[in-house]
Amino acid sequence: MSADAAAIELVTAALLDAVNESNLAGVLAVWSDGGVLMPPHHPSVRGRQEIERYFRRLFSVRRFTFAFTSSQIEVCGDLAFERVEYEVASSGTAAGPEVRDAGKGLHVYRRQEGAWKLAMDIWNSDNPAATGE
Repeated sequence: MSADAAAIELVTAALLDAVNESNLAGVLAVWSDGGVLMPPHHPSVRGRQEIERYFRRLFSVRRFTFAFTSSQIEVCGDLAFERVEYEVASSGTAAGPEVRDAGKGLHVYRRQEGAWKLAMDIWNSDNPAATGE
């Protein structure tokens, strides 16, 4: 594994730890200023301020236990792509049932001032969409 891929693995691990701990500062630490988050069933979230608002709201209502079951990293100069597969359990901060999901996603990293920062993140579930029935 290249030094760049190893560095990206560390950033991904920091992101997972921060999400699993509902650590807003930790989540923001891995993002580039102009990053774009593309969550399912939600418009794109653009830039650090909007990403902060998104995660602040999310962490106020949900807790997560995310794990990446697969990760493949490809580095191309100052860009890197990480394809992941995930499993997650989440529950409300108030009473409510645990929800489990599995899916896949893509992280795009950009090298900035010698450090790898998350520039784009998109993911989606492998489960069928809820029909409301």
